Amino acid sequence: MTGEDRIDLAHQAPFALGALSVLPPTREVVLGTTREVLEPRVMQVLVALARADGAILSRDDLGRMCWENRVVGEDSINRVMSRLRRVAEGIGKGSFHVETVTKVGYRLIREGGAVPVEAAVVGSTPAPASSINRRGLIAGGLAAGGVLAAGGGTAWWLSRHKADPAVATLLQQGGVQMMQASPEGVSQAIGLFRRATQIDPDYADAWGMLASAYSNAAHGRAASQVRELRDRTRSAAARALALDPANPYAKLALSGLMSRSGGWTGAEKIMRDGLAARPGDIGMSVSLGFLLASVGRNREAAALLDGLMARIPPAPGPLFMRAQCLWAADRLEDADRAIAEMYALFPMHFAVWFTRFYYLTYAGHPDEALAMANDVGSRPPGIPDDNFNQVIACARAVQSRSAADIDAALAIVVPAARAAAGACENVVAFAAFVGRPDIAFMLCDAYYFGRGFEIGDVRFTRQQGTYTRRGDRNSRFLFGPAAAPLRKDARFAALVGEIGLDKYWRDAGVQPDYRRTA
Repeated sequence: MTGEDRIDLAHQAPFALGALSVLPPTREVVLGTTREVLEPRVMQVLVALARADGAILSRDDLGRMCWENRVVGEDSINRVMSRLRRVAEGIGKGSFHVETVTKVGYRLIREGGAVPVEAAVVGSTPAPASSINRRGLIAGGLAAGGVLAAGGGTAWWLSRHKADPAVATLLQQGGVQMMQASPEGVSQAIGLFRRATQIDPDYADAWGMLASAYSNAAHGRAASQVRELRDRTRSAAARALALDPANPYAKLALSGLMSRSGGWTGAEKIMRDGLAARPGDIGMSVSLGFLLASVGRNREAAALLDGLMARIPPAPGPLFMRAQCLWAADRLEDADRAIAEMYALFPMHFAVWFTRFYYLTYAGHPDEALAMANDVGSRPPGIPDDNFNQVIACARAVQSRSAADIDAALAIVVPAARAAAGACENVVAFAAFVGRPDIAFMLCDAYYFGRGFEIGDVRFTRQQGTYTRRGDRNSRFLFGPAAAPLRKDARFAALVGEIGLDKYWRDAGVQPDYRRTA
């Protein structure tokens, strides 16, 4: 046994134990709508035993795989095994049990005998069907901006379908991938949802979720891929609606093909209708929270997300979205806790890292932001040094407030803003915060309307592979705390009017937060 056998939960695929779904990255075991979070060591041992496929693992084996090759005391092993047996007898409902082989070690026995872990992984033979009805945690995309981490939306649904357990497991795996809020996660979710539709082609929600994942991808991929992804969205949605004409996931996927200003009212109606038909639906609730943040209603978005946190497994997407909404809603104590929690769980996820960095920069702690950025070993991987140099220059300017530092930072970041849509959003907020509104409005004109010059569709770098085209441009950053000076400027009314937000507010009969506090 080598160091490669060590159980790293972040890179373990979800799998099934009978009717029980095991999600190592979030340390959860799920049965229908019931979920339980395990201690990290307990989940490591469960993965090790399941991966052994009925073979016996000795204490030394477990020490190497789950305790960093340390000698493990008998009490420690016994506590973990006792906890696993409670899981098996409780939420597991007898899906597995842990057997002690005296003076040898331990092995996991699955309900009905040994079934390999790989049987629950897409691309292999599905797990045997069970008589237990399942509700799967499944995921899809919301329009108005692509992958959540790239300025768009993602959603999580509790399916009401009495699915084959293999299908439910695939949908759960897809949900976990969508909640990673990354292009890779969306691609993997598409594969998992496609597999679910192959196993059960009469499952409307599976087709609806596949349509939503395609719709999500269409908003974040390169232009050369968009046409095919849109066609696949329409095809999958049509299959879902043929099976269930009221399917809200398919409807939401189709609304995602609309432009930004054309999509808010229609998408909100779909989400609220979906919630009326399926009260408490997680996916529709999260999607609605994202939409509310996009139209300046962060207080409502934060309140909505508050009620969902206990029902959503810890994952980067929902955590950083809620943190941003709390900050924008001026609930700073809650934002402090939310940001500390997400950073403790996912410190090197790029969206989590940058959310924390900007929070520290603009909430009065630029010195801590600089310390964070200068800790090179703790930076998220795959991001060029130039990107970090840009945000460091901005944090230094916020720290000093000197005109020279602000000018120096702008000289670095404005060219980057012209080249990349995501960078432009960040520079608009920076320019507003440091008292350069003319630059902020100039960039907004280019970002939304192409006036003066064009803003590149790539979000930050082509290597990261995410894009935000003109028709999908984001509006959430306009309502963030750093951009507050813009909302007090007379030019802001013209901007939101031209974007289409004024019409949305009139049609919906609501006011954004900043107008209610003016």
